Amino acid sequence: STVYPGVKSKHADDATLRPMLLAIRFSGKLPRHLIEQAIPIEISVSITEEFGCFTMPIVQTMSLDHWCSLPESPVNDDFELLSDDSVSPANNIPIPFLPLPSHFNYNKWTDWELIFKQIEKWLIEVDMELPQWTWGRDIFWLTFIAAFPSFPRGTWHMWDPRILLEGAFTEQWLE
Repeated sequence: STVYPGVKSKHADDATLRPMLLAIRFSGKLPRHLIEQAIPIEISVSITEEFGCFTMPIVQTMSLDHWCSLPESPVNDDFELLSDDSVSPANNIPIPFLPLPSHFNYNKWTDWELIFKQIEKWLIEVDMELPQWTWGRDIFWLTFIAAFPSFPRGTWHMWDPRILLEGAFTEQWLE
């Protein structure tokens, strides 16, 4: 995901980025025998190269329990962080083509074709202004090219013209 923090002005000549709170929720349940173990979680945060010479992200961690116990914490016992009710509808868009079916064969172009058609249908139904649409477009082109690796040469199916031929992957593929 790409996020855009707010800017906090200090002086007329410079500014800083506002701190951001990142909450991570885990789905699924752990088997009982794993509960006693420390479970490593890897998180990567970076800033685009063009801004890297000016600022750098600093990651600090704190358990939700500890954060909730702080006097200035907006979270209390009556509030569940990231509960299903608090998720914005824009972030809760169903993605019907994931996970891939268990019978999906990465080596068959026809399986890739079925997936890109499902993604194409989904893209036409999703609001183009949402960040999920851009992600979906990139995934669409990745699956389209997996189905038709000689694209733009050779034979391939026409796609819905509302899905523009753009995105980093597509642009590199066409070079």
